[in-house]
Amino acid sequence: MVGVRGQEEHDLSGGDIPVPKLGRVIVALTTFGYLALAISSMAARHVATRTIGFGIPILILLFLLQNLHSLPNRGGARPRYWIWTLSAQGLLTYIPFLSFEESWVGMPGFFSGSLLLWLPGAWGWISSGSVSLSLFLIEKHFGADSFTSFYYACGAAIIGLSIFGLTRLVDLLVEVQRARAELARLAVAQERDRVARDLHDLLGYSLSAITLKGELVYRLVSSQPERACEEISTMLAISRQALSDVRMVASSYRDMSLAAEIAATRAVLVSADIATMVTVDCGPLQDRVNTVLSTVLREGVSNLLRHSKAQHCVIEVVLDKGAVRLRLENDGLSSPPPVPTRRDGRGLDNLCTRLGELGGTLNAAAAEDGWFRLVALVPLAGSGA
Repeated sequence: MVGVRGQEEHDLSGGDIPVPKLGRVIVALTTFGYLALAISSMAARHVATRTIGFGIPILILLFLLQNLHSLPNRGGARPRYWIWTLSAQGLLTYIPFLSFEESWVGMPGFFSGSLLLWLPGAWGWISSGSVSLSLFLIEKHFGADSFTSFYYACGAAIIGLSIFGLTRLVDLLVEVQRARAELARLAVAQERDRVARDLHDLLGYSLSAITLKGELVYRLVSSQPERACEEISTMLAISRQALSDVRMVASSYRDMSLAAEIAATRAVLVSADIATMVTVDCGPLQDRVNTVLSTVLREGVSNLLRHSKAQHCVIEVVLDKGAVRLRLENDGLSSPPPVPTRRDGRGLDNLCTRLGELGGTLNAAAAEDGWFRLVALVPLAGSGA
């Protein structure tokens, strides 16, 4: 189980997502296609075979440099060697014009695309435009008319934009994949937090009540066996409810009834010889408010049973200026609870998270008179959000 979980986190981390192979192949095939056209152009212009043989290694170097510069998934970073490789591509683009003349007109387009990819901001566009202008002037130097010179200059610009567009398209595809992986990772993390919160909030009360009932049965089994049997029946009912709660956590957080929770809580407190006063005057509540306030009550009573020696308890649920207020008070607090130094996703932190989703607030503090007071407030307007 641990191995599967680790593999899942590794797969959803987004750090090792490969570059889409199809995008890389398309960029490489596009570059190779243009270079093949260059060789065909030299053959069509009846360039000497020895000269073509000299040009093929240069074309291969240009092919490798162009694919290096068009390598997707760079993430916007430029390695230290980029100025040298870009300069090498520039030299291999223009120097062969001395031998191949007009047969070399397709090569500046690749250099234009590399400039767009590697030079920042406006410098890339200015440099790319300069390449097209230089090709126009080169063609004029070789005796071409203005239309032909302009045609080849536009062709170089189109090749550069094609290389730039293809590479950026693959980059965007990689970014989308990373974003999806990150969203999946966050969804898994949120689901784990939800399960952890639900288990803590649902089982904390049940286990505390079972422990309390077990201690009571241990004291009563010899002196009052009939009452001990009654308490065992109650303890079994609580344990069955805890089992049902665990099963419900796997799918989603179940709806809870505040009225039923108050009744069960009162029974547990009375069996623990804690005088309990209950006041409920809030009318019917929405399911989400019912569930959240029931969870607050469970956590508060769990803390009462675990951390205090209370003799009296007050539970009050009333309407207060357009909001529902749950107040839980108990005496017997020996010392104020320590203030947590970090949020660990349990206890009162869970309650703050649940109430915050409804626009509510939670205040919990120990008073000087030895009473601990927990007040949860949920606005009725926010409860329907």
